[in-house]
Amino acid sequence: MFVARVSRGRRIREFVMGVLFVPAGFNFIWMTFFGDGAIHMIANEGLGQLADAVNESSSIALFEFLNLLPLSAVTSFIAVLLVATFFVTSADSGALVMDLLTSREGDDSPVLQRVFWAVSAGVSAIALLMAGGLQALQAASLLAALPFSIILMFICHGLLKALKVEAIKQDSLRHLMNTPGNVSRVAAGNTPGRTDYWQTRLQTLVTSPRRQQVSTFLHDTAEVAMKEVGEEFEKQSLDIRITDEDDRCYLRVDHGEENDFVYGVRIRRYAAPSFAMSGMRQRDISRDNNDYRAEVFLREGGQKYNIMGYTKQQVIGDILDQYEKHLHFLHIMR
Repeated sequence: MFVARVSRGRRIREFVMGVLFVPAGFNFIWMTFFGDGAIHMIANEGLGQLADAVNESSSIALFEFLNLLPLSAVTSFIAVLLVATFFVTSADSGALVMDLLTSREGDDSPVLQRVFWAVSAGVSAIALLMAGGLQALQAASLLAALPFSIILMFICHGLLKALKVEAIKQDSLRHLMNTPGNVSRVAAGNTPGRTDYWQTRLQTLVTSPRRQQVSTFLHDTAEVAMKEVGEEFEKQSLDIRITDEDDRCYLRVDHGEENDFVYGVRIRRYAAPSFAMSGMRQRDISRDNNDYRAEVFLREGGQKYNIMGYTKQQVIGDILDQYEKHLHFLHIMR
């Protein structure tokens, strides 16, 4: 869970490859250098005292091996730092996982709660070490991990089920990609008496708007469009909820026991592209060199497209397009 948390935004393939091969590669390098080196010293150089030291106490095996090499004081100091780093980071990741599991919702839990779990894990380890040494700690770890392995089987089942649902969702999106309804956000720009809608859209595409401009669009256009669509949903006896925050707004349509429809718009910041940067310098040298976008987010995550510059009718059309795809997804899931 800790690795998944710090890997947010990665593909599942990248996550699995990293979890499988990075630790295995580190172990391979470690055993190749230090393991083969120790075996060579014992078998070919007659350093049997190294084997005796390892048999007597495995916890000092690394330092006994380093003492037989040049610069043993320096390498032993680096080894202590690495052991301390691995221990601290492992304890920190364990505290983070326990903190996430005991939090109701959201990513930001109280600091004292995470401190409590970190202290609890440290006190438990110290108590086990004082009671029975390293063997007691290892036995307790195995005893606690055995029932959790059963829970992992259910987690694997849930993951496969979620991936299956994700595949169905992507299939529904591809199915409706070229349907007539999907062009409604473009056709909605054909407002009577206005002929410059496409010029305005092109200008938005090739320029880099300020954050204040995107924020104004978010609250004056996107949010207003959500409210109008929400009113129509309510007329159709559907429960809706609109959430408005500083840098985002969401429309949620309740579908009871089925997956709710969520359409949101967030302000995202990126580095401005080079073709927009030149125009920015000509207009205002003092402004920041960032590109702000109004990106659409659905229940399953970000959609990576920008609606900054859309008219209210175009935003409404985009909401309806996404809702139509969601209904098709629910139809496949039934």
